[in-house]
Amino acid sequence: MKNIIIYTTNDEVVSLKLVDKLLSEEDFKSYNFDIIVNNSSLLRKIKVLIVFCFFGSILEFYRQFKNKISIKEILNKHKNCKLINKVENNYDYGLNIYGLKKINLEKFKIYNFHLGSLKNQRGSFIFFYKYIFNWDQIDLTFHEVNKKYDVGKIYNRRTIDLDKDIKATRICFLYLYNLDFLKESVKKIELHNFTENKNYEKINLVPSFFRLLNLSIKYFFGRTN
Repeated sequence: MKNIIIYTTNDEVVSLKLVDKLLSEEDFKSYNFDIIVNNSSLLRKIKVLIVFCFFGSILEFYRQFKNKISIKEILNKHKNCKLINKVENNYDYGLNIYGLKKINLEKFKIYNFHLGSLKNQRGSFIFFYKYIFNWDQIDLTFHEVNKKYDVGKIYNRRTIDLDKDIKATRICFLYLYNLDFLKESVKKIELHNFTENKNYEKINLVPSFFRLLNLSIKYFFGRTN
């Protein structure tokens, strides 16, 4: 029986729904899962809402919001998992599922589900930077966590072609529309078959309020002129 630790964020619309999906897979019913849940800051939530207002779809967000799930519901639904506050045991491996807090390296390996390519879409707010850099593709990337942020051995990757008028909400929810990628990725851990980027572009940091509003307004009026 495998013992797995999951790092995630107390986000009932995306993060916890992904955790619930993974725990619902029949192949993992015999695993034991410990879950560490961290909270997203209010400032980050406001920035996400700003992106959704300029680039997203409120209707699509509402549809996802209606199907939200709480950590309490997850614990009641899945008897093979429990909530913990800190790492106290050794595990077969760890999974970071949209966790926002920096993860300390442990004796066991930790794998991360990243929205974006590890070459040029590293970092956060990829659903915002898509419009700044005019990306026509975004990767779903499952990789081993390294000392550096969004750098490491890649165990699974799926490239998503983006429509010209795709909304930021659709990009933010890409993992929810590709749920099979979760199980597929975890299964590849035991195969020890990976690739690794040799060249990494700079990381995309969480934008400041000034940069976020400045670029959003410029983009919005540039599209409407």
